[in-house]
Amino acid sequence: MTVLMALGAVGAVLPLFGRRNHDGRVRWAHLCMGAVMAAMVVFGMNATIAIPASLVLIVAAVHVTAGITTPSSSGPCVVDLTCMAVLLLLTPSIHAHSVPDAVSAAPLHRHGAGLDPRLVVLALLAAWIGLTLNMFHRSHSGRRATAGSLLMIVGMAPVVF
Repeated sequence: MTVLMALGAVGAVLPLFGRRNHDGRVRWAHLCMGAVMAAMVVFGMNATIAIPASLVLIVAAVHVTAGITTPSSSGPCVVDLTCMAVLLLLTPSIHAHSVPDAVSAAPLHRHGAGLDPRLVVLALLAAWIGLTLNMFHRSHSGRRATAGSLLMIVGMAPVVF
């Protein structure tokens, strides 16, 4: 799991290598994604890391999109930031849902099982892969950006399962 998360950290900064035409906002956002993935490798994954990290990613996504007036190459970066932030926001409910309910035998008022958050995560990961491949196919992103996004998806998958 740690190795996959480390690959995700590499994927976060991979688009920055070799290209010099990134503006400062996109470069800053990729460094934020790399720092969040590195923090997950070092500190593990729990709610105390997930919530602040998702807020950092949301701020980075807003910062990247604030200066966009026309469609640009920052699309994959914004998709990565948003999907990572949503996955991190879902992390506390995923881990709470996967813990066996010790009080289920107690006569408490319950509202049913509800939607399993892991299904939402699967749908989000599938959508993230689809958007990444679609943007690559339409030439909105380069090979490094696509490879970086796919590495981040691989790095985020074990975090939420």
